[in-house]
Amino acid sequence: MHKREWTLLFSEYDLRLLLEAELKKVDERALAIPKERFKLISDELLAAQIASDLTVTPLEIVEDDISVSSQDAKVDVSQDPNRLIMDRSRPFYRDGIEVTYHVPYRGDEQLLKCRPGTYTLNPPRAVITPREIRFPYDHADRDVAATKSWFHEDLASLRQWLPWVNAQVGEYNGSLEANARQRVRQRRSELDQTEIDLASLGFKVRSSETISASVSDSSENVLKRRASTRKRLRREYDVALSFAGEDRAYVERVAERLRELGVSVFYDAFEQVNLWGNDLAEHLGSVYGKDSRFVVLFLSRHYASKAWPTHEKRFALARHLSGDEERVLPVRFDETDIPGLPSTTGYLDLRVLTPEKLAELIRQKVDVSEGDV
Repeated sequence: MHKREWTLLFSEYDLRLLLEAELKKVDERALAIPKERFKLISDELLAAQIASDLTVTPLEIVEDDISVSSQDAKVDVSQDPNRLIMDRSRPFYRDGIEVTYHVPYRGDEQLLKCRPGTYTLNPPRAVITPREIRFPYDHADRDVAATKSWFHEDLASLRQWLPWVNAQVGEYNGSLEANARQRVRQRRSELDQTEIDLASLGFKVRSSETISASVSDSSENVLKRRASTRKRLRREYDVALSFAGEDRAYVERVAERLRELGVSVFYDAFEQVNLWGNDLAEHLGSVYGKDSRFVVLFLSRHYASKAWPTHEKRFALARHLSGDEERVLPVRFDETDIPGLPSTTGYLDLRVLTPEKLAELIRQKVDVSEGDV
């Protein structure tokens, strides 16, 4: 068996240096924000947008979808000590078979080339493609079964390395939002100081139209204002949450925090009495289509494969496509493509946001948007 086209995995780049280079992009993104946006958007939401853009997707192999293929091959047996070959300095080919094991994976392909802080001196080898890792084995005697033990050995090595890589990626993703928030606040301070310095020159300062920040208000007045907006728009909820059951643990914390913040939220566990006896398809169509000011789509590979989330998404996007824009708020657990969602729609990445932080950002969206409806 010859690994003639195989690549040495986790060996080309230093993962620490790559992640440090990505983290430095936080400064670039903060500097690129137009100063007018600082007057419209909170530091928390600006930071969440930067962090979402710079999130690195960890590696995950999809073992349930491993497949196998074969093709005839000419196999060089010149170095096989069990064969009688007079001249081993030249290739000696025999008809054989090549069996390839295809291992699908999710995540950033570049991570397969990066050496983590923890490693061994014997990294796995494979053939890397954008969607799968391939392990091709040739056998001169066409012994297909023999290749399985070789594959299991290589797969075990791959399994060993993935947690080392993902641990560093997790630390990086976990630090993104705080780093972005610190830099955004620093940038806002720089812009404010510039305005003060310009004013001190004694000349008329040219600037774009400013939008005054909303003044702080009592909790009671905030609740009244939200209720008034819902009544005017004929919406029952400030926000509805659409998600797959596998992601409920995260979503439930978001829903609980929204309720604590006084945001009217549709979350199925809060609505058991209202849902009892209703035609769910019709009722949920109304909730996600017209009865909620905003709809948060919690996107994931589970979401993409489930019937009810697809039903909810269809009604939410119908509003978006009919001109009721910026009312669909997508957030992602992973990089799964979601059919029907416009590619230009901005989203937040939940790998860099706690449920409580996301709830606060939704609250800000609800309150800041009251003047836009």
